[in-house]
Amino acid sequence: MSTQKNSLRYILLFALITGLLVVVLSSRAINNNALYASVTQLDRPVTVAVIPLEYRGDRRYATVNVGEKVSALITNRLVDMGGNIRVVEREHLQSVLYEQDLVGRVDPSHAAEIGRLLGAEVLVFGTVTQFELSSTGGVRVRGIGVGGTRGRVGLTGRIVDSTTGVILGSLEGGGRATGTSIEVRDLEGVDFTASEFMESALGRATDEAINEVTQKLKVLIEQNADQITAVEAPQALSGKIIALIDGGVVIDIGEEDGVRRDQIFEVSRLQYVEGLADPVRIPAGEIRIVSVEQSAAVGMFERGGSDIAVGDVVSRE
Repeated sequence: MSTQKNSLRYILLFALITGLLVVVLSSRAINNNALYASVTQLDRPVTVAVIPLEYRGDRRYATVNVGEKVSALITNRLVDMGGNIRVVEREHLQSVLYEQDLVGRVDPSHAAEIGRLLGAEVLVFGTVTQFELSSTGGVRVRGIGVGGTRGRVGLTGRIVDSTTGVILGSLEGGGRATGTSIEVRDLEGVDFTASEFMESALGRATDEAINEVTQKLKVLIEQNADQITAVEAPQALSGKIIALIDGGVVIDIGEEDGVRRDQIFEVSRLQYVEGLADPVRIPAGEIRIVSVEQSAAVGMFERGGSDIAVGDVVSRE
């Protein structure tokens, strides 16, 4: 009788555990389905720019430029996920940050200006909070750790409405993986999309963290779609040369018109042609802005300059 009772208890316990597992797995499936369903519910395109992430991980990797490389991976992942989220190209983003002298120091206070120049409605700011390797034993062969190496990566982020500067939400993601290690000196010149990184413990942990962050990011954008303000496209700038200086010119538009240092302007000469009501523009050169005042700016010749004269026009699309 005792044996029968014990058997019955085991059967009931097994049934209870099985039932709990079914509930848990079903709950996860429902949550995952809800996640992916929300990702595809955007009824209009939303343009997103991923600002290079700050780095606060292991100091040994401080020279690797981890924040920039991880932000590139996030950008790529968002592009691969498709849907109604448009992502600003990394090259265009870097060019704008360089022109505005904001490389390495962008924060939400610059959201409106950066959003307007990029045509981005949402800016993503983030931090690499953890990026480290630890050894759990194993052996090393020619500098490569085999087994016993654990990579840990942690990311946090905020999404900001570029028009209002309002933080629409925050998120975090993390990854852990074991496997081969990779030396700090080898990471400095390695693209994080390369197999030598992605197959390492750090690479796999990074991939896991990015996957979690990008999924949450798309959900947050979808949830806040009705609050995100569409941005107007950057306005074209146009002015005239009012003075010639050694190696450059002074133009009649400045900071109040949207002129910034390091912007490139095309220089053209207006020429009237018989039979046309409006003049045609004859390309004459190119200038780079080096100094900006309230209503004027100084540009130095990048191309041409020998036949440029007062009255020629400058423009930037």
